[in-house]
Amino acid sequence: MDTRTKIIDRERAPQGAAWFSGNFDPLLAEHARMLHEIKSPGHLLVVEITNPVRPLLAQRARAELVAGLADVDYVVLGVGVMEGAPDSDVTGRFIKHVQSNGAKA
Repeated sequence: MDTRTKIIDRERAPQGAAWFSGNFDPLLAEHARMLHEIKSPGHLLVVEITNPVRPLLAQRARAELVAGLADVDYVVLGVGVMEGAPDSDVTGRFIKHVQSNGAKA
């Protein structure tokens, strides 16, 4: 299955689906676990990919990665920049971890 078919226009997103917005920049294992916990059995999960101030990856690339997760039913591309996205704490912890390990090298 080409998971890119899960990327849809906002207008096509199913009504009543669970919705989660985030930057997913970069997509991390913790993001996948978080989305798995959000997903309710028998319900659809739509993930909106928003943009951080200075993205590492293009929005479409992040959307394709998130669409590849089994728990995600649909992905929509957000408009504009979202500071303080719900997943920003995940990314912040990752950046601190990389920086602290880089200082040890």
